[in-house]
Amino acid sequence: MMKKICEITRPYNIKTIVSLNPIMVDGTGMCGSCRISVGGVTKFCCVDGPEFDGHQIDFEELKKRLNLFKESELWLDKRY
Repeated sequence: MMKKICEITRPYNIKTIVSLNPIMVDGTGMCGSCRISVGGVTKFCCVDGPEFDGHQIDFEELKKRLNLFKESELWLDKRY
């Protein structure tokens, strides 16, 4: 949803701040699970965010990273 909003606001130069909530394992940036690219620079949501300029986020990379944990999450859902 945030990616789509950013696509809508970009042509109008409307500043768009998004709040991301990827999986954060340790909350210190050491694990790297919440790593994202913002304007070509690596950031960590747990220590650098979670709010970022939506027009600078690499949403495709974020989507791939979030999908890395999907199998583990499904396994946990089945277990409980």
